[in-house]
Formats: sequence, C-alpha cells, structure tokens
Amino acid sequence: MRFTKPLFLAVGFGLLAYVLSHANIAQIWAQVSNLDASAVIVVFLIYLFYFGADVVSWQFTFETVPLQFKWIGRLFFVRMVGEAYNNITPMGSVGGEPLKVWLLKSNFDVPLGDTSASLILSKTASMFSLVLFALGAVIIAFEHPNLSQTHRLLILGAFAWFVFNIVVFFLMQRLRLSSFTATRLGRSRFGEKLAGLVAGMHGMDEQFARFYAPPRNRLWWAMVWAMGNWVFGAAELYAILYFLGHPISWTEAWLIESLLQLIRTVVFFIPAGLGAQEGTLMFAYAAITGNPTPGVAAALVR
Repeated sequence: MRFTKPLFLAVGFGLLAYVLSHANIAQIWAQVSNLDASAVIVVFLIYLFYFGADVVSWQFTFETVPLQFKWIGRLFFVRMVGEAYNNITPMGSVGGEPLKVWLLKSNFDVPLGDTSASLILSKTASMFSLVLFALGAVIIAFEHPNLSQTHRLLILGAFAWFVFNIVVFFLMQRLRLSSFTATRLGRSRFGEKLAGLVAGMHGMDEQFARFYAPPRNRLWWAMVWAMGNWVFGAAELYAILYFLGHPISWTEAWLIESLLQLIRTVVFFIPAGLGAQEGTLMFAYAAITGNPTPGVAAALVR
C-alpha cells in the first residue's frame, strides 16, 4: 500500500504531461498572466459561494448540529482542512473524512457517529443533485450543434454509469447493508472485538433511516444547497473563460462543469485530480470551439 500514492500520482502526472503536449504552453501562460487582480477576486468570491453552499448542504445532514450561522463558520473551516487533505492523498473522496470527524469531536464535541453518518448523507445528497445537474448537461449536449454523435454518446454513457453507482450507493444505505455486514462479522470468532463496530454501524443505519423518512425536509434542503454548489461551479468556469478572453455561453459552462464533475468521480484515486481536470477541460472546450488551449488555461486558473 505504501506504493499506492506514488503510483496514482504518477498516473496524474502522466495525464497532465499528455494534456500539455497537446496545448500551446506559451499561449496558456500569456492568457493566464494577463488576468488582473479584479478577475482573480471575482473568481475567489464565486468559489467562496461554491464552497459555502457545500458546507450548508452538509449542515442539514447532522442531527446534533443546529442550523445556526456560527456553525456554518465552524463547519466551513473543518471542511476546508479536510478537503485540503483530500486533495493531496490518494482515494481523495475519503482521505480527509476521518480528519473532519476528529476535528468536530475534539473541538466542538460533535458525536463521532453523527459526523460519520453526516458525511455519507451529504455525499449522497450531493450526488443526487449532481444527477439532476448532469441530466441538464445531457440535454444540452444533444442539442449543441458543435458536438458529434460520438461526443453525445460518451456523455450519455458517463451519465448512465454515474447514475448506476449512485443507485448502488443509495441502496447500501436503505437496505442497511452496513449493519448486515457488521452483524455477520460480529458473529465470527472476532465478534467481541468488533462489538463497538457493530453498534456503530447499527447507529448509522438508524440515522440514515430517520434522514430518508418522510417528510424528508433535511434531504430536500441538503439537495437544494448542493445544487447551488454545482451551479456556482459552472459560474466560476464561465467567469474564468470570460476573463481569459474566450467566453462561452452559460449552457456550455453548465455542460463542461457537469462533465468535469462526472470525470472527477471516476478518477477519485488521483491526488487533486491531477491531469483529469486539465484533460476534461481541454477536450470539452476543444469539442465545443475547436481550440483546446483555453480549456487548459482555465484549469490552471482553477
């Protein structure tokens, strides 16, 4: 396992090298270096709202954290630290999650089980909203005059694969598979050592059941704020390409951002998604405009 991180990092650098070999480095640097301070500030502000919407969505999945403004600030910084750790480790989707659990417990006495369950629930709400966001992208792709049938089928295939994985992830919670697995392990000869794990799994499954039970207000609000997260992501991309002097339409920004998020879920094992973001933006922008370089420049700004 100690070779996992270098291996995945090497894959990322390989992807990045491939992308840069197909882009005009001098042109990329010229575009990025021409950004003024006001453009950078605007992009940062959009990202602030992007990250903040994700934090509020997470807050709605807790049972013990009240919906108060001070807790938005606390969760913002905890999530910021955890996501920073996610971005530098393999298995980035889960690498910083234990750190978030520990930070909330040690600093604000939030129960370990509540935080653990909330991280899974917030991911589920985020992915549910991404399905809706990406569905809009599929519709846009099939109506865009510059995309070939091959492009459309690839986008549709990525969307279908993503939906399949979300359904499986959701059913694991609804069918209480974690409790079932933990109970089976608890009946083994190591059962006494696993008693705490079994109890914790049962507790998480009970919290899942309460979260998904009618009227599901917390689920709907978590999804609404998570959708805001994706919309702000598209707005950020729209603003970056505008400031780079290669503007695209709002629907095109929506399409590219959706494709980028779908790809990132597939290559979660690469630290910081190195090479994946650059490659996706390069190919997507090239498919729409015929010029790959601004897509790489936008990735660099991000």
